[in-house]
Amino acid sequence: MDIGVQTFTVRKEQKKNIEGAYLPLIELGIKSFEVARIDFNQKNADELKRLVDKYGIEIRSIQVKPKYVFGAVDEIVDFCKRVGCTRVVISMLPFSVILGKEKKFYDFIATLDRQYDVYKERDITLAYHHHNWEYVTLSNGKTRMDELLSGTEKIRIVNDTYWTARCGIDPAKEIERFGARLLGVHLRDLTHSAKGLDVIAKNCPLGEGVIDFASVLASAKEVGAEYLVIEEKTDTPYESIKKSYLHCKAVIKE
Repeated sequence: MDIGVQTFTVRKEQKKNIEGAYLPLIELGIKSFEVARIDFNQKNADELKRLVDKYGIEIRSIQVKPKYVFGAVDEIVDFCKRVGCTRVVISMLPFSVILGKEKKFYDFIATLDRQYDVYKERDITLAYHHHNWEYVTLSNGKTRMDELLSGTEKIRIVNDTYWTARCGIDPAKEIERFGARLLGVHLRDLTHSAKGLDVIAKNCPLGEGVIDFASVLASAKEVGAEYLVIEEKTDTPYESIKKSYLHCKAVIKE
């Protein structure tokens, strides 16, 4: 299975120099990327296309804030066409929805399939990436994720293993629940540390936390995930990505 990188992990380096940020990953053997945390403008599209041609990398998807997915369709589609990308991922719930009353959430999910069609007409697949907010229980006893899945038919889902596990859910089983709706997976591990009397959850390199990535990768393969990317929030991105990438490779060989 092809393992790539979600560029949130190298967002600081990417902001300074895109090629400089990607080259250590390419040299490690990583050739696929989900691009995030850059301006989706012509200049950056042209730079990424240059890297696609020069190194044979593939832009598997781009992750975009909801306000741009809905409000800058032409710009987002143009960016995708320039870099050869066919997938756009909504990065998160709008803050107004996270903090608002339940009606705000239902109004938001009512727009998802319509926006899916807008992008599909331009040969782009639209998906939604979750955090922990989607596992909040609503007044009817169901979670936001339950309602998102039942209230939509077309929008695809990008699973995040860290946020799934942090909510007490087995990521492999959640991937199986998503089934054919799953588009991709963000591979992130979860560990805990003590801070006084509190237990703090944080991400860590794959294989150093509590998530069983053998089962995650098996489930992702079973349901037909189109891409898998390592994502971490770390001050040592290249060291962490290398550990995670090698762990995935070892798991795949087992």
